[in-house]
Amino acid sequence: MNGPTPPAGDDRAERIDRLMDAIELVKAGRRAEARAVLHDLIRDDPDLQDAWLWMSIAVDSLDQASICLDNVLRINPRHHAAAAALYRIRVPELKLEQQRAKLRMARDFASSLLWLVIVVSLCGALASFGALFAGAAG
Repeated sequence: MNGPTPPAGDDRAERIDRLMDAIELVKAGRRAEARAVLHDLIRDDPDLQDAWLWMSIAVDSLDQASICLDNVLRINPRHHAAAAALYRIRVPELKLEQQRAKLRMARDFASSLLWLVIVVSLCGALASFGALFAGAAG
C-alpha cells in the first residue's frame, strides 16, 4: 500500500466539516480539542495542507508550528502565508545564531590573545632568569 488514498465525495465533505469544526475550536481557544481533530484529519490525509496550517496555530510551541508549516510548504511550495509565518518564526533563531557566532569568534580571539601574552611573559621571564644566571656565573 502506498499510503492513504484521497477521500471521495462524501468523505471529502465530511473531512471539510471536521476541518471547519477544528477551525472553530482554534478560534474559541480550545486548542487541545482542535489538535485532536486536526491530528485525525492529518492521519487520514497527510497532504491536507489546510489541516497542517491550522495545526501550526493549534500547537503549543514554535518548534511544532515550524514542523507544521514545513509540511504545508512540502505540499504546496508556493503557499505564501505559510512561508511568511515560517520566516517570522525562524528569523529570531537565525539572528540568535549569528550573535552566538560573533561571540564565539570574540571568545576565541580573546583566548588566543591570552595565550600569546602568557607565552611572551614566560619567554621574558626565562630570558631574565637566563641573564641573571649568566651574570652570576660570570
